[in-house]
Amino acid sequence: MNQQTYTIDLGGAPWGEDCAQIGHTPNFANVNRAEVALYRAALIALLGEPPEGIELRSCANRHDFGTYRTLEALVDPVRDDGSHAAYIEQLETGIERWFHAGFAPPSAPQLENATAIAKFCTDAIRGAINTTRPLPAGDFFPAEFQTLNGNLRAAFPDIAATALA
Repeated sequence: MNQQTYTIDLGGAPWGEDCAQIGHTPNFANVNRAEVALYRAALIALLGEPPEGIELRSCANRHDFGTYRTLEALVDPVRDDGSHAAYIEQLETGIERWFHAGFAPPSAPQLENATAIAKFCTDAIRGAINTTRPLPAGDFFPAEFQTLNGNLRAAFPDIAATALA
């Protein structure tokens, strides 16, 4: 049997949150792109970076009313070192609320272009790193913040370097 790559649609935002709506949200395309990028970062905060052979990426979905984006996992079973099943199970469970990953719910700012989207996402990731930072004594409260903070710092070292500066 030939094993081929496949994708899993993970949605566009945590499953318990409101998200941008095509036809209703002003500047939908850019707000949707930002939400998907933040959802990717939130999943990485909670689960760590994906193992080799799994890529989290934005996927365009065509609809009668326009195009909307969701996050998808591109899975290459040939590169599975035995870690795919557990990671995929956690991905499919997803996140109920933004705060479960240390993020504030994104507002719908004016996002005119890719540069504005990138800055918005960088600021949100920096905010999550600051929110989950250790207390002055070095411990974390709640304890889950240690995992979130460590995963964000590992996945986004350039942002982490400026987060607490």
